[in-house]
Amino acid sequence: MENVKLNRRGFLSMSTAVAALPVLGAAKAAQGVEPQSAAAPASKDFFVDWTRNRLVLPRIGLKEGVRLRVIGDTHFNFYDERDAEYTDNYSRMAGGARGKVRHLPEEGVFEKFWDIITEAKVTDCDAILLLGDIISFPTLANVEAAKRLIDASPVPCYYIAGNHDWHFEGLEGTSTELRETWVGKRLMPLYPKGADPMMYSAVVKGVRIVAIDNSNFFITPAQLAFWKSEVAKGDPVVLMMHIPIWAEGGDDTHFAGPNWGAAVDPYFEIERRPRWPERANKETYEFREEVLRTPNLVGVFTGHVHRYMSARSNGQNFFSVMSGKNQLDVTIM
Repeated sequence: MENVKLNRRGFLSMSTAVAALPVLGAAKAAQGVEPQSAAAPASKDFFVDWTRNRLVLPRIGLKEGVRLRVIGDTHFNFYDERDAEYTDNYSRMAGGARGKVRHLPEEGVFEKFWDIITEAKVTDCDAILLLGDIISFPTLANVEAAKRLIDASPVPCYYIAGNHDWHFEGLEGTSTELRETWVGKRLMPLYPKGADPMMYSAVVKGVRIVAIDNSNFFITPAQLAFWKSEVAKGDPVVLMMHIPIWAEGGDDTHFAGPNWGAAVDPYFEIERRPRWPERANKETYEFREEVLRTPNLVGVFTGHVHRYMSARSNGQNFFSVMSGKNQLDVTIM
């Protein structure tokens, strides 16, 4: 790994293509697409095959193609006696099963994701991106389930936390404080060795994967500086986060939206957490502007909204992935 540091409207549904962008139908997909020469004119148009959950992006500046398997919002909800003291804090996300024990199973939903992860090498996948909310709450059983998947992967897995990964409902503290506590106490085994859970990068066959934690809707000065330093290295960049970046005309509840804040916070009561502040900090909005003007950005991948979405803003492509037993196979070619 290189440079590891310690430490819901304007989007378009991905059941249809972004307006004016070419769509790759199933028949065309079966025939394949001619690889784009590294010397070809820069273009960020993409091709999609929705019937197969596939996305093709241009390999600007790359000598060879890269394949990524992108997964988000699996929302495992395993728990056992070890976290009995937090039963009230996870019971809603576990379906209201207060006092019951759900041990890690070897089949069913876990088996489905086991297949998605372990077949990565067979499909010539180069890396797996886990975009957060892999678990619904940080019980030991949940973390162990996610860790078992990561350890089983035949290719590198890159994980970033979502807002549910570290959230036990009803505990006192701000989102920043609770994230720091539960990332440190429970989630660290899910990150690449030595990675700062708030920000890290890795280079996969010439593509720089940059992971930034925006699961509390804020960017810190250190994260902003890290992003600037990473993109300045000149490699083609893929940005992975949990919460979608706001696009013009988009949902005010998305990250860095101009109207984001307490007035549009829909879930603070049911999630038993503090209401969002009136506005995000200046680094959050500056981060979005920096992303929009990054010339070597291939694409931004997020989860959180539980459906395929796509948007283009200032020429940059934003994608969100489906929740549940799904994955998006991305080819940069």
